[in-house]
Amino acid sequence: MNQYLLKNFDNNTLNYNLDQFNWPAKVLEIIQEHYPSVTSLEHIHKDVAPNDISKITGLVQNAFLGKELSTMLDDFAEEYVKPLIGNMPYLIKRQPTLNCVIPNQEASGRRLPFHQGIFYDNGRGQATIWMPLTETYQSNSMWIMDLEPSQRLTQQVVRERWSVEKFEQECEKLSRPVTLSPGQAHLFAQEHIHGNINNVTDITRFAIDWHVLIKGEECHRRLPGGFFRLPGDHTSDVNVDTNKEYICYMSNNSEFDKHIGKHSQRCTIEHYLDMHNIRHNGWQFENEYLYHLPIFSHLLEQNIDAIVVLSMYSIPDTLLERALELGVEIHFANELMIMRTQEDLDKILEYKSFYVPKKGLLSFE
Repeated sequence: MNQYLLKNFDNNTLNYNLDQFNWPAKVLEIIQEHYPSVTSLEHIHKDVAPNDISKITGLVQNAFLGKELSTMLDDFAEEYVKPLIGNMPYLIKRQPTLNCVIPNQEASGRRLPFHQGIFYDNGRGQATIWMPLTETYQSNSMWIMDLEPSQRLTQQVVRERWSVEKFEQECEKLSRPVTLSPGQAHLFAQEHIHGNINNVTDITRFAIDWHVLIKGEECHRRLPGGFFRLPGDHTSDVNVDTNKEYICYMSNNSEFDKHIGKHSQRCTIEHYLDMHNIRHNGWQFENEYLYHLPIFSHLLEQNIDAIVVLSMYSIPDTLLERALELGVEIHFANELMIMRTQEDLDKILEYKSFYVPKKGLLSFE
């Protein structure tokens, strides 16, 4: 594990200026725009039904795609997180997660089981910043284990094929609640086992959960450019010209998309089209096993304005350079990005330089 993660993200507490970064007030403001009856985060369960909680968390998470909150997160990372990772280059989670734990959340199927980040597609080069927006204590908080017992327990789970019941029981024995207030954050790494027990308090707990990825370190399935963004690279800055002629393109010839079925690719691309109100002229499919992508190369020569593809990882750099030479826009649905200029291509190459899927064996391998 990275030396800075071992030192500064091993169940450490970070204190920050709440007046400067008033996350609770920002989140409450966003919620009240849609649910004006909500007067406090701690008692939101009294004002909305449990099945509204997912809508509320989605609203806040989507707000982080906007420039105001993403810039605020950039500033926070620059001031507080960057020094903790040795001022190394890093990426920021594009869409932080809003955790909401209502009283007796187990009754509505909302309890987050114990897990570690490795189980959830995260790489060991990611640092987690967990920022509570309400007072956290006892059963309403996140419960977490120290690193060494986390690694030892994970080895047992994998090798002995434990049931989820046994895993949960052992985790609860070895973990402890994180007791914090707004203005503090808990810092941990991806191999720390953590989760929730049933909240028997009368307080709803909110927390913002986000990561940074250190350059040169493992990202696993959390792709730079998609899951992670560069500081200052804001999704809201993307401007789409809907008057152009668009073609949609799918392929299974890269390491990234070779196991992603056409239906799943189509869903991602169609979501991007709907997001930007793009009307397209049709779909083109690459012949599988033709890794030089002859159909994509042919499309570039057909005076098409723009091609929408699944991901920047679907197209070799040489073909991206060719598209730039021919003035063909390439839209990347997974990353919500567009390549029009050399600057855009340089940014894509910078993202790809962060791509390290794995470094060595996991602790349980």
